[in-house]
Amino acid sequence: MIIAKEAVTLIHTDTNIHGLPETELYKTLSDDEKTRADGYRVTGDREHFIARRGILRNLLGASLGIEPSELHFSSTPVGKPFIASPENSGIWFNLSYSGNQIVFAFSGHPETGIAIEKIRTVEGIEELARNHFCAEEYAVIMNLPSWEKHGAFIRIWNLKEALIKASGWPCEQGLVAFDVATYYRMNRFRMPFGDNYTFTCITPVFDYICGYATALAIRLDRNEPLNLRRFSLQGGEYIEL
Repeated sequence: MIIAKEAVTLIHTDTNIHGLPETELYKTLSDDEKTRADGYRVTGDREHFIARRGILRNLLGASLGIEPSELHFSSTPVGKPFIASPENSGIWFNLSYSGNQIVFAFSGHPETGIAIEKIRTVEGIEELARNHFCAEEYAVIMNLPSWEKHGAFIRIWNLKEALIKASGWPCEQGLVAFDVATYYRMNRFRMPFGDNYTFTCITPVFDYICGYATALAIRLDRNEPLNLRRFSLQGGEYIEL
């Protein structure tokens, strides 16, 4: 079984190489998801959506011992999805995508967030950093040479996104709540949040995905070690890394 409640399971795939038949993935979707998939008009968007939702359903269905189509999802007021049925599954998930790349995170902790973002030139980088980053983060970006600014911006944004998704905060509040200026170059660190919460952060979580930033944020129980398992889905097979 790929997903285990006692571990944090991370899975990466590329929509071009996942190797699972689109027709079979489509069958597992809910009626609402099928309607959404069929509403895409841009080439590739429909296939990417079916892959994301279909793979998610297949993984969770196999772990919970039910048909993937029997899963029902809901979301928090800020849009974070969770398993509504079967109830009390004990499995929490998060996913992120950029271009053809998809990453999934599964754990026994509700406060789990994962993010992936393509490293690229960011239009209006100074204004975006000034409006959405903390003062320390903005200073980091502005003091870097031009060739390094965009990569740093993406890595900071990506890390903050993982933290926001883990915390369940609204995006605009979370962007200000988390200051990662002193952490974004680290591979692993603990981020305090409020008086009682601490998030464990890993970045990158898939260092072989060239040209992309990836990050995981999770709130573990006190003194709980991070038991991390990574897989790559290629040609229909999950390969442990």
